[in-house]
Amino acid sequence: MISEQLSGIEPRSLKLMLMLTAVVIAAAMALYLVKPQYLDFRDRRVSYQMLLDQIDDPAQLQQAIDQVRADISELQLALHGEAGNMPVNEMESYLVGRLQRLAWDAGIELVGVRPGNAKRIMEFEEISFEVEVTGEYRNLYQWLGKIGDALGFMLVTNYEISLATRINDSTDLNMHVTIVFYRAADK
Repeated sequence: MISEQLSGIEPRSLKLMLMLTAVVIAAAMALYLVKPQYLDFRDRRVSYQMLLDQIDDPAQLQQAIDQVRADISELQLALHGEAGNMPVNEMESYLVGRLQRLAWDAGIELVGVRPGNAKRIMEFEEISFEVEVTGEYRNLYQWLGKIGDALGFMLVTNYEISLATRINDSTDLNMHVTIVFYRAADK
């Protein structure tokens, strides 16, 4: 049946159809087999050339290394804060100093800081501190916002606000806050 239909087609048309089929197959092979490998080769060649250019200029290579190191230090500071790898006893005194400075900046009084227990939770060390401050509501709110930026990755897990005293027309509030820091535990 197919041979009868093919015998009815003119030989020139049959050759043209076979050539078109071959061109379509060749185009499909080029598109799906050769092109991805060519693009990968081109990307690798560009990367290789960039590396060669970096090696040829030691000053530029050293500058790139210094920039990456500075970026890493900046990211560590953003993640862990300034107290990132301090021992717990040094961290306590550092924290008291930072909290006092932030309290002065916010116009509130740091009443007390009491360290809690350090616990190990999976691969992290959890260090908590009980902090008590006194001031106006607006200043307390400002202080809470600043401690998050200044001290790195920390959580306020508990807070209580109560009325302190009434002096003149301002009403001070007492705020008791539990601040928890997380950092990678020593293995």
